[in-house]
Amino acid sequence: MAMEWDGYATAQVWRPESYPGLVLYRVSGRASSQALHVHDELQLTLDAGHLQEVSCGGSRLTAPPGSLVVIPPGEVHALRAEGGRPGVLYGMLVPTVFLTLGARPLADGEEAAAREEPLLGGGAVLDDPEVARDFVALHRALRVPGPVVEPRFWALLSSLLSRLGVGRVVLRPEDAAHQATP
Repeated sequence: MAMEWDGYATAQVWRPESYPGLVLYRVSGRASSQALHVHDELQLTLDAGHLQEVSCGGSRLTAPPGSLVVIPPGEVHALRAEGGRPGVLYGMLVPTVFLTLGARPLADGEEAAAREEPLLGGGAVLDDPEVARDFVALHRALRVPGPVVEPRFWALLSSLLSRLGVGRVVLRPEDAAHQATP
């Protein structure tokens, strides 16, 4: 699906068949903005050409071009990106059920870890070219039509959550009920 807003920006949305509930989107244009909103999924965005200004959980974050913004489930947030030149924003909404160890296949001999504290409160910015490269490559791979199983999906989620200092996070669907104070 593709949408255009008066030449301002063009948005495309994909829902990979092999990952029910996962939503991918790409916005191309000179600027993009979203009013304050909230959703139950983990949101990951990367703007390859613009500085992103993020309001999340009562805090303001600045994300340089090419950095990954991480918004926890249930956080009230808004994003704004401008650069005066064309840019591309890659986004992913990850259902909380995908953040449980039971949602991904366990490797031979791997045991499920004990439940740890969920990723709650505030957002984060990861300004790491390797993370950016992996995220964009995964985004492109998951947009392929038909059933596609992409092992990098689980590796990226695990890596992101551990980099945010929450270890091997295990979220349950009821954890999505957390709401930030506006």
